[in-house]
Amino acid sequence: MVVFEKESSKGQVVLKQTIQQILEIFESNLVNPSSITTYEMNKRAKRARENNGYNELEILGYEFTQRFEIKLKNLENYSVITTELVKVNNVERVESQFDVSNRENIEVELISEAGKKAKLKAKKMAAGLGVKIDSVFAINDSGSYQSFFATFGLQAENRVSMMRSGSPINSLFIPEFIEISKSINVVYKLDD
Repeated sequence: MVVFEKESSKGQVVLKQTIQQILEIFESNLVNPSSITTYEMNKRAKRARENNGYNELEILGYEFTQRFEIKLKNLENYSVITTELVKVNNVERVESQFDVSNRENIEVELISEAGKKAKLKAKKMAAGLGVKIDSVFAINDSGSYQSFFATFGLQAENRVSMMRSGSPINSLFIPEFIEISKSINVVYKLDD
C-alpha cells in the first residue's frame, strides 16, 4: 500500500484508514489473523527535482508504504478478497502466488522420475556409441554446472506453471490446477 500526502499528519491518517479497510476485508472473509504478515511502515519525503545545481529541494509531500502478505489455505475466498483489495484506494501491487502444501513430497517423486528417465536416456545414448554407463559422476537440479553444461547445450529447468481452461479475460486468474515439473542434470561415467 502506498499513501502520498503533502502533510505528514494527513498521510498518517490516510494510512491508518487504508489499513483499517484492508483488515476489514480480511476479517469479513475469515482470514485467520495468524495468516496475515505485515511489514514495517516506511516513510520518505518526496522532493522536487532539481535541474541545475545542488540547492535544497522543496518537499512536495510524504510517501508512506506498508506491505501486507496473507497465506490462504483455502482458495474459496481468494477471488472476493482480491477483488475487494483492488477497489481500495492506495492499495498497489496486489500479487498472487499459488503453491501446494505437499510440494516437497511431489518434488522428491519428480526427481525420482526424472532420474529414471535420465538413466534410460543415458543408457540408450551410450549404447549408440558402443559403451555402457558406469555410475553417476554429477547431478543437480539447479543448473550450478551451467558453464560445464553450456558446452553441451543443456539447460536446467525448475518451473511451476499454472493453467486454467475457460477463464474469461476480464476475470481474476484462479488456477484450476497447478503443474509442478522438475528437471535434473546427470553426468554419468562411461565404462568401455
